[in-house]
Amino acid sequence: MTHRKVTKSLAWAAVCIFLFSLVAIGCRPDFPKCRDDDDCAAEKGNTSELKCCMENCHECCKDPDCPEERPRCKDNKCVECIEDKDCPEDKPFCENEKCVHECEIDADCVRRGKEGMICRDYKCQWECVTDEDCKDPDKECKDHKCVVKCRCQTDEDCPGDKRCENCECIDRPACELETINFDFDRYDLRTGDREILDRNAKCLEERTDISVTIEGHCDERGTTGYNVSLGDKRAKATRRYFENLGIPRSRLKTISYGEEQPVCNESNEDCWARNRRCEFKY
Repeated sequence: MTHRKVTKSLAWAAVCIFLFSLVAIGCRPDFPKCRDDDDCAAEKGNTSELKCCMENCHECCKDPDCPEERPRCKDNKCVECIEDKDCPEDKPFCENEKCVHECEIDADCVRRGKEGMICRDYKCQWECVTDEDCKDPDKECKDHKCVVKCRCQTDEDCPGDKRCENCECIDRPACELETINFDFDRYDLRTGDREILDRNAKCLEERTDISVTIEGHCDERGTTGYNVSLGDKRAKATRRYFENLGIPRSRLKTISYGEEQPVCNESNEDCWARNRRCEFKY
């Protein structure tokens, strides 16, 4: 081969290499495929700064590719956060890739495992720690909640006709003491009458503010003196029963009216049975 032919061949080779290079440079892969960041930036209409990762255009490949307001790269997308430590102090929780406040409503505190707390200034906190935290002067702090101040601790803190319940003085229950009856010429207590006295005693236990007069009565048969004595025995037998149930004697007074105050004035067994009785007055 002559020198002229060698020179011509080399020239043609140089031209081919140049043309091949132009073709190679000019033929970008179809979006979102890429060889480098320039391929992503060259896409028509693309105004974002995409990065070429694993031969594809993405918003980011790593954290430094992301803007300040969304500084973490997750699955090739810039997000505000991935975990709680990515968030600032005023929004310390990462939820759905966004930093959020600890709470916005009280229910959020329950969700955070802080049941009993309330949401105040976007933070879960106790309603109160000291009484001073309760703005209402009629309230106090109890178990971290502002509640109406206790008006009483025991029944002694309340007027005589009231008792203490849940820090409030409330009306005592009405005491309706039932009458008991006796067999003829007897003062022992019958089974049914003992059950009545049990109910009466329970009421007296609740109404510690009252004292009771036990009135003994008889039917018209027998002398006046005998009936006064029998009425007295009936009243005292009843008092002993109350005492055995825990009612103090100081609250129990006895009196006998004998046959002087009947509730029935007919001379028959039914009427006499009603008159043989003990009544309770307070």
